[in-house]
Amino acid sequence: MAFTVSNFKSGLAAGGGGARPALYEVSITNSHDTSLSFGPTTASTPSNASLLVKSASIPAANIAPLAVNYAGRAYKWSGFRTYDNWTVTVLNDEDFAIRNKMMEWMRVISGKLDGTRNKDFGSPITGSGASAGYYEGNATVKQLGTDGKVKQVYKFYNLWPTELAEIAVDWSSDAIQEYTIGFAYDYWGHGAPTSEVNVVDGS
Repeated sequence: MAFTVSNFKSGLAAGGGGARPALYEVSITNSHDTSLSFGPTTASTPSNASLLVKSASIPAANIAPLAVNYAGRAYKWSGFRTYDNWTVTVLNDEDFAIRNKMMEWMRVISGKLDGTRNKDFGSPITGSGASAGYYEGNATVKQLGTDGKVKQVYKFYNLWPTELAEIAVDWSSDAIQEYTIGFAYDYWGHGAPTSEVNVVDGS
């Protein structure tokens, strides 16, 4: 098949020139306690919090194969939809603001480091719009275009931190510290927003 570079370039340009991995925004919100949230749209956190999320990911779509044996052969049918843990990498500022929020969130879920728990752990949370639960939250990843507008939004539902990674300290390094946070969640939804407002179909 004949092809030319100009055809490739014009075809890529028709779709906006290709999505760029460096153009994104991340927001993570604890739905029961806004003081534990960070991201570009949460007023209770430092304005630079979203800038410190060095990397994240758009979630994978998985359907587990279900093997069914018949007459000496294994046939694969579609099984359950599964959701891998979601990981973000954060640059560590000297105030440790994001890391402290994550540690506080994890203490609310599982108790203090010495094993003690608050007597109200797991009890219904009262207040406007509140519901019973274990301090789960939500997160969004917005893919931006080269024009600065939101092109696609992915939202994680019922999310909570499952792993707060170590931070390496080293006399021979002058790099800015960074660490990863692993999150478990129930499911994700996505959609193309009609504007820069987060519009997500979570079905």
